[in-house]
Amino acid sequence: MGEYANGPVVGYQCPSCGFDTDTALCDDCNAVVKWDDKVGGTAHCTGCESEVYGIACKKCGDTFLL
Repeated sequence: MGEYANGPVVGYQCPSCGFDTDTALCDDCNAVVKWDDKVGGTAHCTGCESEVYGIACKKCGDTFLL
């Protein structure tokens, strides 16, 4: 895991269906998404280490910004 592995795990509540989860998974590689460890940082995938701006709901499939 890269330099962004120390931040808290990203969770979400889907604005379309209301699905609520404590863990967001990367749409590309299905690894856990975490906030970087800097205040005001961005979300990064712990697997492919790409920056994550949006996520697809794992229940209904709608995509939205984090």
